[in-house]
Amino acid sequence: MTGTGTRRTRAEAWTVRSALQEAERRLAAAGIDGATARADARLLTAHACGVAANGLDGVAETPAPPVLEEYVRRREAREPAELIVGHAWFMGHRFDLAPGVFVPKPETQEIVEEAINRLSGLLSQGKTSPLVVDLCAGPGTMAVTIARRVPRARVYGIELSQVAAQAARRNARGTGARIVEGDAREAFPEFDGRVDLVVTNPPYIPVGLRTSAPEVLNYDPPLALWAGEGGLAMIREMERTAGRLLAPGGTLLLEHGRYQLGSVPRLFRRTGRWSSARSRATCNDGMLAAVRGPASPHGV
Repeated sequence: MTGTGTRRTRAEAWTVRSALQEAERRLAAAGIDGATARADARLLTAHACGVAANGLDGVAETPAPPVLEEYVRRREAREPAELIVGHAWFMGHRFDLAPGVFVPKPETQEIVEEAINRLSGLLSQGKTSPLVVDLCAGPGTMAVTIARRVPRARVYGIELSQVAAQAARRNARGTGARIVEGDAREAFPEFDGRVDLVVTNPPYIPVGLRTSAPEVLNYDPPLALWAGEGGLAMIREMERTAGRLLAPGGTLLLEHGRYQLGSVPRLFRRTGRWSSARSRATCNDGMLAAVRGPASPHGV
């Protein structure tokens, strides 16, 4: 394994252990934070070796596979490690990815945990089979995880991108989650006024805002990122769609930017459809929790 740092002769071949250490050093030097550099170096090295990340100790003194150099170079260029290896881990489960599919982010875990807590509350109150809809499902991260963790829930997801919907359906196998390809704004009219919980991670980056990491700006699909001036265009659509789908008292959990902690709740409160709408900061962004108010006699 070469790179910009220490070079070894053929007689001093890299072992997996030394290549892993060098990979971590190079990723950190490329501007990737220390914890992520360590995790990504392990992921790339394990994938190159054909073992699980927790199996690296068993091959530590074997020669490092030559393909690892290619993986590290791609990651130095800020291509996400998950796209290099073709999968991501989210809340203990593997999700298949593909080029052009949104990579799951750690802040989304907070939405899923909140969803699971709220569904557990409904079950404890006697709700036998809560109905859940994931709008803008991506590779199925939220829908599939919720279906795994709350198997009594009926979970549906919708995703506009064909390649992402295909990945989501693969990830949903064996879980009970049902993923369809389509426009979230027109999702599941057959469920109007009956849904208990809606979750969504819509596009919310204002056009022209360049504060996100290169991994997001250069590799996540534009369809999943950009949302007009102020980043609120698709959030407005999700407000209307969730308002249509949810039963009175049902909850929407929506991911948004840290810079939208004030603007998103205001948007919801002004519609008159919600009995409460509050946002809080997550590890990287923000999350809105909104409760559907009584149904209007004139519809949503």
